[in-house]
Amino acid sequence: MKLLVDIGNTRIKWAVLKPGPIESHTFNRSKTGVKASLNTNWKALEAISSVHVSNVAGDKIAQQLIQWVEKQWNITPVFVSSEKKRFGVTNSYSQPDLLGVDRWLALIAARQHARQATCVIDCGTAITIDIVTKYGAHQGGMIIPGLSLMRDALTTNTSNLNDTAEDSDFKTLAVNTQSAIQSGTMYTVTATLERLIDDLKEQFNNRIRFIITGGDAEQLKPLLPSSIAHYPDIVLKGLAYYARQGDRKPHQPQPETVETVETVETVETVETVESVESVESVESVESVESSSLPETTI
Repeated sequence: MKLLVDIGNTRIKWAVLKPGPIESHTFNRSKTGVKASLNTNWKALEAISSVHVSNVAGDKIAQQLIQWVEKQWNITPVFVSSEKKRFGVTNSYSQPDLLGVDRWLALIAARQHARQATCVIDCGTAITIDIVTKYGAHQGGMIIPGLSLMRDALTTNTSNLNDTAEDSDFKTLAVNTQSAIQSGTMYTVTATLERLIDDLKEQFNNRIRFIITGGDAEQLKPLLPSSIAHYPDIVLKGLAYYARQGDRKPHQPQPETVETVETVETVETVETVESVESVESVESVESVESSSLPETTI
């Protein structure tokens, strides 16, 4: 079995790759280490043949994961990194590896089978926005602070705002400090996203779909347009394309059959068949070239 692992800044999401939809699991990670969490969540897993990892949490966590996996299953994890081009997606960054690997994998998953441009909104510790056309061209994106970063900035850098109130449920008009921080940051993020969505719809003549993912997506989605689709496992889905690469069987060329042409009539038949095949090949090439014309955006 193949194990897919998405290591974020605050959480680790994982799934065992099986036929059918991905069934993911999540646990919070400590800033100091992950070995205790791995023992709790993965100790019972058996017959793991490979581990494919998306990691944005740094080298320390990566090394701990490597040590644990090698000791437990005697295999070395494969850490995926962003590339210039893969699975039909072209990275717009001049230095492709500087695009966060979680963003890269989300683009790969979003582009597959898409019939129009796609905007991926990943609501994690930071909120990232990336756009990919239906032809796989990454158009770039943006990064804004996530809910937790905004709240931490307020409570850390402002006096008298770090006391925890009993009632901190979301309310439009709050009557205590914590609720006021919560509602203020929620509206700040959703207002930004709504403006972005309107601008992108105009640029793409409404031929663009929107996907939301990440740990804070469920909190934000009720305040956003209902047309936004929630794809909680989109990074794992992109990671699955890398994990399945080794399963593809290489093309085996068919052995050539040598036949003796005995009559003139047989030779003419062969020439006719070759002529028809050549015409079909030209038409196929022209069809492919036409369909791969780049999309014009406004």
